[in-house]
Amino acid sequence: MTASLSDILTTQKNGVVAINGLNQTLTSINSNLPCICTNLALLVTAINGVASNTFPSTVSATVLASTTTLIDAGSGKVFSVSIPVHAGSAQVYIYDSATTGGISAANLLFASLPSNASSFTPYQTVQLPYTNGLVLKTDAGMNFCVGYTPNP
Repeated sequence: MTASLSDILTTQKNGVVAINGLNQTLTSINSNLPCICTNLALLVTAINGVASNTFPSTVSATVLASTTTLIDAGSGKVFSVSIPVHAGSAQVYIYDSATTGGISAANLLFASLPSNASSFTPYQTVQLPYTNGLVLKTDAGMNFCVGYTPNP
């Protein structure tokens, strides 16, 4: 029995739909992989800190591009900075402020190098105490998170 033209076209259409579905899945995995790797690196840092009794660390939520976010309204210490998504001359910033509206050059704790700088590194170990609060800010094209310990 030979297949009709309609059967052949239906089979081809089903193949195209399957390939498009696979492409969407791979695109989703690819876009989330930097955050997964970042969180894994921060978890390893936290586990190492707990194992050596140096610090109990919390991993912040990933702050997306062009966003300013209050992470902790209190005092504590930032131990690591992870920048899995970076582009061009964009930077990330960490402020010692109780509110997102209170950030200024006077309470800036950390500013990354532009991601196109030759010495830019996407993961850094730091020792940044903060007293008022922890605010993270990103430029366009940058995502990042921090490992930190809030004081009780």
